[in-house]
This record gives sequence, C-alpha cells and structure tokens, in this order.
Amino acid sequence: MNAFVDRDTLSYYTNNAEDVFDRYESLVESGIAGFFPSSFLKGSKILDVGAGSGRDVRKLLELGFDAYGAEPVKELRDLAIAKHPELENRLFSGSLPDNLISYQKYDGVVCSAVLMHLPPNVLFDAILALRDVLTTQGRLLISVPLQRNDIDAGNRDQHGRLFSPITANQLKLLCKRLAFDCIEEHTTDDALGRKDTAWHTLLFVRKSAAGKPLDRIESVLRNDKKVASYKLALLRAFCDIAEQDDHAVAWNPSGNIAIPTKRIAELWLIYYWPLVSASQLIPQHNAEATGSSVIAFRKPLYELIVESAEEFQINDLSDTQLLSAFMLAWKKGVLSEEMLKRLKTTLSKIRNAIITGPVKFASSGEMFSHNKTNDTIEVEAELWLEFCLTGYWVRDSLILRWAELCCRFGLRLPHLNIGIVMERLLQKPEIEREQALARKIYLQNPNLACVWTGTELTSSVFDVDHALPFSLWYNNDLWNLLPASKKVNNQKRDAIPASSVFLESRDRIIDNWQFAFSVEPELFKFEVQRTLGEFNRDFWEKPLFDHLKRKAEVAIFQRGAREWFI
Repeated sequence: MNAFVDRDTLSYYTNNAEDVFDRYESLVESGIAGFFPSSFLKGSKILDVGAGSGRDVRKLLELGFDAYGAEPVKELRDLAIAKHPELENRLFSGSLPDNLISYQKYDGVVCSAVLMHLPPNVLFDAILALRDVLTTQGRLLISVPLQRNDIDAGNRDQHGRLFSPITANQLKLLCKRLAFDCIEEHTTDDALGRKDTAWHTLLFVRKSAAGKPLDRIESVLRNDKKVASYKLALLRAFCDIAEQDDHAVAWNPSGNIAIPTKRIAELWLIYYWPLVSASQLIPQHNAEATGSSVIAFRKPLYELIVESAEEFQINDLSDTQLLSAFMLAWKKGVLSEEMLKRLKTTLSKIRNAIITGPVKFASSGEMFSHNKTNDTIEVEAELWLEFCLTGYWVRDSLILRWAELCCRFGLRLPHLNIGIVMERLLQKPEIEREQALARKIYLQNPNLACVWTGTELTSSVFDVDHALPFSLWYNNDLWNLLPASKKVNNQKRDAIPASSVFLESRDRIIDNWQFAFSVEPELFKFEVQRTLGEFNRDFWEKPLFDHLKRKAEVAIFQRGAREWFI
C-alpha cells in the first residue's frame, strides 16, 4: 500500500467493496462518461486512474477506445473482472501519487473522483504521476467535487473517507505549472442524485515546450542517487527563500540569481534541529544508522541544542518549544557570548556541508554552483523562476521524499517510521510564544485599536492576528502579527485581506509597526532585514507595507487563497 494514500479511505473501499461495486454498477452511466467522445480521439489508448468497478473502462471500450484501468483496491478489481470478463488483463494495481506503475504511455488519462481522497501535500506528486504516463499532447480528464455539505471539520465524511478541499482554480493553476493547458471545463450534477454534491470536470492537454526547468528539479527528486538528505534540504531552502525571502536574492547580469550561503545555512539549522534533537536516531546519511559515519554538523548542532536547553531551562531536547525559544533569543540579540560562539561554529560547519555536498555534486554543476568571491549559491534564473512558481508544491514533495529517505537509511531501526520523521520535518515554531510577545507589546500601546477597523480595543476583546495567515506562510515575524478585535479576527481566520482592506488599514498597520519597533527594536530590525534584505532606519515602512500587500496578492491570485473584505 502506498505510504501516502489515506489509509482510512482505502480501508473503507476495501471493507465495503461489494456495496461500492453494486452502487456504481446500478448507474446507467457515470457523470464523466458523457465527456469521453469529445475529449479523446477515437481509438486512443486511455487509462482510467481509480477505476473502481471498471464501469468507465467498459464505457471507453464500448466507445472504441483501447482502455485500461488502475485501481488500488484488490477487492474491487476482482469483482470487476469476475462480473465483466472483458476486463481481464485491462485492470492493474496502481494508486497515486507514486504507485502508478506503467511501462507504456497513454494518449489520454481519466481521473474521476480520486484527487479529493489524497492528502493535500501529495497533490503535486499526483499530477506529476499523471503527466508521466501521458504522451506529449495527451489529454487529461479530471473531475473533482464542486461542493459537498456532508464533510466534517477534519475533511472526512460519515464513513471516515478523506475529502480534501481542492477548487477548480487551484487545480488549473497547479496543472498549468506542470505543463498542462486547460482547454475545457464543465459543471454537472451528481450522477448518484445527491442534492448536496456537484462536480467540476476539466480537460487538460499536456504541452511539450513547458516544464523543462521543473523536469530538472524532478530529476533530483526521483533519479539522483542520494546518500544523504543534503540535496533535499538545499532544494527545500530554495523553495522557502523563493516564497518568503525573495529580497535575499540578487539577480546577476550573467543570467543567474545569487543567494547568500549564510541564509541557506540558517535555514538548514532550523530544518535539522528537530531531527538531531529527536529522542531516538533519525539518520540523515546512509551510514548513520550503523554508527560508522555521521553528517558533518551533527555534533556541533547537538551541542548547541544541549546548551540551549540549559540556557532556557527546558529538560526535553525534543521539546518543540526549545527551537522557538532559541530563535526568539537569537532574533532579539540576547544570546550569550558562549551561545553565539557555538552558533557561529555550527553555521560554519553547515555552510561547508552545503558547498562540498549538494552544490558540488548537483547535476554535474549545471543546476547551481558556489561563488567563492561573494560566498553565494548561484542558480540559473530560469530554474529559479520555477522555484518561485512551484515552490509551494515542490516543498511538500521534498518533505515526503526526505521522510522516505530517512526511513530507508534506518531500515533496520525498529523505532523509525514515516510518521515519526514527518512529525519532525514539519515541526513549526510555537505560534503562541511569539503571539504572546506581540500581545505583551501591543498592550503597552495607549492607543490600542483593531488594525482592520480602527475600533478601540481592551485586553478582553483583543486578539493577535497574522496578517498573512500562518497556515499559508508559517510566518511569525512581529511585522506579520497585528492587533485585531476577536470578532474581526474570527471573521478573517485564514483568509487574505483584499487589496482595498490593506489600503484602508495602511496607516494603522504602520502605526503598529512603529510602536512594536520602539519596544523591541533588535527583534523587529532582525525580522525586517531578513524580509527586505536590508533595514534602512529612515525608510522601511513603505517597502515593508508594499511587501506585505504584494504577498497578499500572490496568495489570492497565485495560490487561490480566499479574499477577505471587512
């Protein structure tokens, strides 16, 4: 079974195969079948992914297509072949994202009512897998639920099946980034007659000219021999910098972009801290599980973690609060001299590992290289644009592969599994710690008011609001934490303020920034400098506001985030 397919969903279909089979067999035709004749050329070889009862494969055969089906549930495949012998040798085991094994290409792929059953972080890989089995100019026909009113807060129905929300616009954007053009889309009622359900069907064509830079990223993910997690960590840093720290990037006349090696090293420290501090070994090198070798910076990083635990009086090294406490002290400039010395040593070791490892051996030096003069990592501009456009999706894929790699390194370690590694890789800073600091700062403001409405606030009706939602950016910088009324904050939640809202609130936003800067100058300066690439004491408000507003627009128009109006 695929490690990343939702187990509860597969269990439902496995345990209820006969009922599911009978329910879908009772239909004269599926909702998507009406689009087959206009979507594919007659006689084309078509693959139905998530074939279920084989109903759509049979319909495709009836229409003159050379049809096959991939279905992960053995019980459904067996029933389909037993009831319909013509499906013998036309159904095989396969699932998204990375168990869709096929030694042949198809002219068309049908993927109906499948993507919503996948966790959101594997959607990128799922579309890649569908693309991989298609010929150039091949057609991809996808259907996703437009609406469902029977899903709980955990995105599951009454049977425990996962129904991850994915809008048509989200899907179009992702497919566009992966070299697909959407050429048709339709909205239809539910074939089972459920009044609370409608479907959006989209037809894509795979293009040949696009996606080349992404193919190179993908080659690292899938094909490069990996003896350590370094290369995945480097690509993850590229994704994070492209999305959050784009001002750290210098565009060179040579056609490359340059990132300070120090900035990448700082991100590595954050990535590897939870892995190194884990109570049991999570190997990052193919020899670490046996003890014959360790990654170059494990010892100094571990010593930094131990010293931090003593400094902040946190006994458990794996406590998620430890990294947050360290990062906050670092940004505020209150680390002891001994801690700063230890940090400098650790970052130096990480820097050397970056340069002598993944940068040196990356695709024969063609993808990125080290500039000794400026101590920067240079990346081709075309490749960097791909990170800017697809980094949000690529990062999820990287983290999944990183977890897989750790488990492969520690194959004989009984305590190790994907879930444990993913928990450490996805460890985020403690939101409450920095929110509490922001709250403490703003409560000192005699003119405390809701940043979005201007309404006067008291401690009892006061929330600290992420202007750019944490669920999208994981950004706890003080400039992104603003005072808001509880009522307004509940209305906004994970939505993005519209451009008009930002403009109306501009003066209040800047007033709060200036107050926060007056109370915590070192912390505020550290975070703004990291964001903008510099901190000009006489002119930082406008560039920072422009940055905030631009990031909001990117979230709305590029990532399909919900727009919020007061």
